[in-house]
Amino acid sequence: MLTHNVKPLTFAACLNPATVSGLSFEQVARLAAATGIAMIEASIQQVVAYGPTRAADLLDELGIRVAAACGLLPDGPVLPHPLLVAPPTFLHAVDGLETRLEAFGAIGCRVATIVLNPRTDLDGSFAHDLASERLEMLGAACAEHGLTLAVEPVGVKAGLPASLDGHNPFIPSLQGLVQLLDAVGGATAAAALGVCVDSYHWAAAGPDPAQLTDLAPSRIAHVQIADTPATVTPEYWTDEMRLFPGDGTLPWPQFLHALTGAGYTGPLSVELFNPDLRRLPQHVIAQRALSAVTEVQGTRL
Repeated sequence: MLTHNVKPLTFAACLNPATVSGLSFEQVARLAAATGIAMIEASIQQVVAYGPTRAADLLDELGIRVAAACGLLPDGPVLPHPLLVAPPTFLHAVDGLETRLEAFGAIGCRVATIVLNPRTDLDGSFAHDLASERLEMLGAACAEHGLTLAVEPVGVKAGLPASLDGHNPFIPSLQGLVQLLDAVGGATAAAALGVCVDSYHWAAAGPDPAQLTDLAPSRIAHVQIADTPATVTPEYWTDEMRLFPGDGTLPWPQFLHALTGAGYTGPLSVELFNPDLRRLPQHVIAQRALSAVTEVQGTRL
């Protein structure tokens, strides 16, 4: 329990299914509930396969809320596509979009996440126009369902999967992302577009608090967190090097203060792709995720 000397948490904990890779939607929800974590992220494909009404009943039973879900552009039963995929892949991924959007509403999730490519084989100006066009279409679709589309820039440079890599640099930073979002046409679509901040990518792109505090109030729709390694320079960081928050070198006071200054009040979703940490028992991973969110905010249970 909290003592009278400990300030209350500003940001609640959220469990990202990537951190406990291989679990089903129900397993992630039950693990979070058993650990005392009240929010999870989800793959919307898993929700659709499970049954949105059944999923909503499970969430109500467990007292769990889905803070955000990926998979607006699905890549198989779990993984999402990034924004800049080849046109045939994009058209195939858009098929069934209405069903997925309805699933968001059924489970009470109001944030859809999508990843923006940091590099691409497309020409720079064409890539910018294509990204803007797709964001306008997806943003308008989300707006019709009362959703925010939270776009995540990728700051890491090494070890990128093929779907995020290419010969030409595109947009790896929050500043570049905001410029892209500001260029999206259609007032309805633009109003539905937000930012998904990832602490690891923020640090990889250069941990400048102004990247966050310069955002318009409420522009940050979701936040994912992980810590950075001490023995590797940022240009060689990969997502598999992610650590539990508090176990690395990320400047947490500056990051969290900047989030507060930007008006963010949502949860911090612990997202790890580290294969060594993923091998820990599932209950240990969830407990460490909850403790990490507590500890980086300067509190103790």
